[in-house]
Amino acid sequence: MFRDDYFNKRRELLNKNHVYRNHIKKFIDYLCLPEVKLSDMPTRINKDVVEACIKYYHDKGELNSRSTMESHLESVKSFYDYLSESGKASDIFSDYSYSKFKDDIVEKYSLLEPVERGIYNCEDIKTILINLDKSIDNFQGESAGIREEERHLQRIILRLFIKITLIAPAKRSVITNIKKSDIKEELKKLSINGIDINIPCGLSRDLCAALKYAESKNKEPIEEKDTIFEYLYRYKGKFRVESLNAWFYNIAQDFGVLENERKDKKTLAVEPIKNMVIQMMVDNMINPVFISKIAGLTLSMIEATYYPKDWNVKCEEDINKCVNKSIAQNDYYCYV
Repeated sequence: MFRDDYFNKRRELLNKNHVYRNHIKKFIDYLCLPEVKLSDMPTRINKDVVEACIKYYHDKGELNSRSTMESHLESVKSFYDYLSESGKASDIFSDYSYSKFKDDIVEKYSLLEPVERGIYNCEDIKTILINLDKSIDNFQGESAGIREEERHLQRIILRLFIKITLIAPAKRSVITNIKKSDIKEELKKLSINGIDINIPCGLSRDLCAALKYAESKNKEPIEEKDTIFEYLYRYKGKFRVESLNAWFYNIAQDFGVLENERKDKKTLAVEPIKNMVIQMMVDNMINPVFISKIAGLTLSMIEATYYPKDWNVKCEEDINKCVNKSIAQNDYYCYV
């Protein structure tokens, strides 16, 4: 098989990096599956097959983080470098953005980022919200240039993303896929991860203002099937979820907060906002069953990360009522 040729030709590399050998073996094992049968047909393999392989191991619980996914891709990429150099197959990674391919996989399968364990300070998030409100309210659209208008739009989107995360600490990919149909009762109720979340008046006003602003730019109203964040950014182009990290870094820099977190970085992850909310819910002694439901995380992950081993889980209360009550107890709530 080509795998054995690769192992022989790349023996020095593989002796230094056993991870490569393991991932190549996993890739070939996937290609040998009865429902795949591509182990001896490298010319029929493309990036869709590689992604399907990642999904296969992700579904088995063996590939759950960006770092593991990147190790797998780098190994497969090295394998195809050899196949390409030896004339056995073309390089399937040469015709598209490799970096974007990785980012898309992270989003699609909600792979854990290394920074997900981080938690931001509540005071810093409150400072950011106060300054976002001021800057958005003071924006002079008539005299603004292209760059100022772009920054204004970014801040509108970030304010909504942060505030929604504060009332519904779900994964970034879940929040950015909220549709207009998920927001009901005249922007007073948000359905997310099977929970109906009450929207505070401030956030309701922000949503209304943002949608009106986007409608004036898009020249068409939002439809029920439209995702909120894609609609807001539509007149500028395609909304990319990964842009949130760069925008968040920019406002943290502009407002003089999160200095240690920004050190030696060019982007700043938004996921620790979600983690902060979950931690505060835990500190408020909220039932982990409810936290698991709204966060979209398994109960075992919630318990292993936040709770002692002797925690006794029970679920006998009204879940919608309890989740909303617990979120309303958090210190930042009056800023939303």
